[in-house]
Amino acid sequence: MSIKRKSSIIVFIITLMVGLFSLSLTTYGAEVDFKAFNVKPHLSNQNVEFSDEVPVLDKTKGVTIKKPASINSNYNISGDRMFFNDSLVETDPDDFWFFNASDDRSILFEIETDNPDYVVELYKVDWETETAYPTSISGSPGNIVANSQLIAGDWALRVYSTETMGDNYTIKMNATNPSGATSIISTSPSLLQAILLYPNREVYSNGNYVLTVDGSNSHLDWEREYYFSWDGNYNQRTHSVSDAKVKSIAGPVSYQSDYASSDNAILVYLDKETLFMHHVSSFRSGPPTQYEDSFVDTIGKTTPRRLDDDDLNNWGDHIIIFDVNKGRSIDFFSVLNFYYASSVESVPTIEFLN
Repeated sequence: MSIKRKSSIIVFIITLMVGLFSLSLTTYGAEVDFKAFNVKPHLSNQNVEFSDEVPVLDKTKGVTIKKPASINSNYNISGDRMFFNDSLVETDPDDFWFFNASDDRSILFEIETDNPDYVVELYKVDWETETAYPTSISGSPGNIVANSQLIAGDWALRVYSTETMGDNYTIKMNATNPSGATSIISTSPSLLQAILLYPNREVYSNGNYVLTVDGSNSHLDWEREYYFSWDGNYNQRTHSVSDAKVKSIAGPVSYQSDYASSDNAILVYLDKETLFMHHVSSFRSGPPTQYEDSFVDTIGKTTPRRLDDDDLNNWGDHIIIFDVNKGRSIDFFSVLNFYYASSVESVPTIEFLN
């Protein structure tokens, strides 16, 4: 490549970066309608009430069982979640779905079927005596059972019919979260995903701590800084979100943007009083020497500042993307994020997990 062509490419790159980091105080948000962008919380099953009853065993009705090997009516589930389809027939009238809780848990389970005679019942399993004991916890089709006091050990969900058979059913269960839950924030239709709330206001998603409502939540802090320099010159842009106030949460979701991605993320909707900062600066060595900087954000307000009613009512949602697996925030989807407001980066793809 010729020296002249190299020089032209370098000039083009510098011109592009200068343009991206212009200190213009123009407000953004026209190209992306943040108020219409709908990633509202998935609110399924919020009205389900948790029972804090410790499952009571009926030792007079023990059922003899054999170590399950995924044959006949015995199914050994690997893990603490299930979502399976099966059927009950005269030659196979009972299904046992065995699982283990390594420590005390909160459990959700449900049976879906068109047959109103089907029942799902929680059993405590004793493999030493090869006996399963029914408990006081059971459910009918279409009703989620929620219990916060599943003790560590071996368990089973038994599916049977009180009368007619021959119909298919779907068994769903989630026992991933710690014991003591008080309410459901959201679940996926399959129950494979469950976000629960606890008395101390902590929130867990499939056994992973997410945040504490009204807590300090410093792990939700987010910062993105870009610095580009050449020949003693530079352009710099920084965003930061801290002291997050939580309005609501949604998920889990898969999240994909030009900047960040996650296959297990929570959307944290920010409330008033969350601290936000946007700073952009540039330096030219000259001659003449030039320096500019600004703390004005994309909607024309000077930062650092706290989010207010205007931000929430007139500029759409402001969402921290919290990666559950990494335990930290990875992105900030908002009109206050220059890269989205200016359409420099595409609107992220967000899909709720099943």
